[in-house]
Amino acid sequence: MRSRGHGAKSRRCQGGVGIIEVLVALVVVSFGVLGMAGLQLTGMKHSNNGFNRSKALILTENIATRMRINMQGVVNGSYDGFDSGADANYCNVKPVPYCQASKGSAAQSCTVDELATFDLFSVSCGDWGSSGASGGVNEQLPSGARLEVDCDDSPCEDTSTYTLSVSWPESRTARSDEAPVVRRVQMVLRP
Repeated sequence: MRSRGHGAKSRRCQGGVGIIEVLVALVVVSFGVLGMAGLQLTGMKHSNNGFNRSKALILTENIATRMRINMQGVVNGSYDGFDSGADANYCNVKPVPYCQASKGSAAQSCTVDELATFDLFSVSCGDWGSSGASGGVNEQLPSGARLEVDCDDSPCEDTSTYTLSVSWPESRTARSDEAPVVRRVQMVLRP
């Protein structure tokens, strides 16, 4: 009979230890899940930052290609000193003449200087559609993005290099009170 009483007491202690083990396991699993969620958020942020960098690089290459095609516009200085962030309403006005065919209208004839103006508009603002300009630096990158084109010599000459840059603000954390970091893709071009 003695062993029976001792076994009943042992079974009651075992039941309590099982609940404590379950609670400890639940706490450990909860910390693991929270850690994985944090890693997922960090991964998504870095993925978005890399995507913005890729878009900025493509846009920088776009203006470089346009400048190589329009060499006389470069020689005339039509690209030099451009900053899309200088005028907040820059993308609200369609350039005239519009040097490429768009929905329902043919391309207009342009001089090399008008083509340079059109090139800068196209890369900064995108194509003009029924609801205005869309698809350029201002739309593809976060608000506050800008395209800058500067001749590296003063005065600018035929053999001068140009610095092309696309910059955009990027937040470091999810906190809204922290100032964003300005990221930049730059290219030095000798057209």
